[in-house]
Amino acid sequence: MPSDRTPMMRILLLALALGLACVLACAPAAATAAPENDPFARDLLVLTEWFEGEFDNEEQRWFQADPRSATPYDARHARLHTTHKRIKAPDFGEHVFYVEEYTENNPEKVFRQRLVIFSSAPEAGGIRMRQGFFHEPERFLGAPRKPGLFDDLKPSDAFFLDQCDVYWKRVAGQFEGGMRPKACVFGEGGTRRYSVHNLHLSATRYWRVDSTFLVADDSLHIGMPVDQPFELRRVKQFICDFTFDPRGPEPQAIRNLRLHSQGGSFDVTRERDGEQFTVLMRDKEYPYYSTRPDFIYFSIRRKGELASIVFTVNDPDSRSLAVNTGEFLASCYRKGYEFRESLEKLTHPAHNR
Repeated sequence: MPSDRTPMMRILLLALALGLACVLACAPAAATAAPENDPFARDLLVLTEWFEGEFDNEEQRWFQADPRSATPYDARHARLHTTHKRIKAPDFGEHVFYVEEYTENNPEKVFRQRLVIFSSAPEAGGIRMRQGFFHEPERFLGAPRKPGLFDDLKPSDAFFLDQCDVYWKRVAGQFEGGMRPKACVFGEGGTRRYSVHNLHLSATRYWRVDSTFLVADDSLHIGMPVDQPFELRRVKQFICDFTFDPRGPEPQAIRNLRLHSQGGSFDVTRERDGEQFTVLMRDKEYPYYSTRPDFIYFSIRRKGELASIVFTVNDPDSRSLAVNTGEFLASCYRKGYEFRESLEKLTHPAHNR
């Protein structure tokens, strides 16, 4: 039987605990100029380019739920989707992001909002990342889909805990970040605890540990063990059109539906009979195949059913894909794709905004 402390509950408790700690002891951010001859100038640009975009751990969740993985229920990770939106906020710094995260593949279930600021920190041997908390987070809900919400952002709108800063370093072909050991401490008495926020970032992967441990005995308080990170992957954004009865006298067309490759989905309703269908996309790295294990799975099924009416298996670098059953037609193309764009251009984070 699953315990009362489900993966989702652990995430929500941790987010709440950190927010309460910041209310007690936080200071507004201040913009700082980059020093001349900065040895981390290039790393700062690469890190912030890779950080921008959307990430999801659907592939990890799918594997853990598969009986063949034999993953105990309490060791399974919740489904997370995070959006890192670059914003213009010169009062805070040059490289500023709004981070919004939701769970259960439901954008309405937002559990984390952060203001993230990157700057070079030669004195620390790397790159500093400050994590800000909002006094009125509800003002910025849905900001990745609502342009202009940060036009009047002020330093007084957010607060920070300097001892909880994350420091990044380039290690081989990726970046690794973390807080200073036992520096981010909060709480009182027997529940006094410290935060561990370990991060790994590459051009396509974003892995992290986000947990708290009791100061008294270093036991896990909230979150996952340090050797069980959330394994998020960068999503590929697609724009889709769906048409019911495409060959009929009165086809029903639905345009410009967004779909992402990490378990993204949308529902459509056929007007003539009210029947609903779900369109699903998964960018797979199938663990049980040794031959051609990477592919994009594109599926259409009746809402609430697991079996597909039709599906296709596509090359992972596909720029467009479609299915046509005669009863309906669904076609999708990579966001930014017109005809002659290079794959490198399409995979650049700027084209996934």
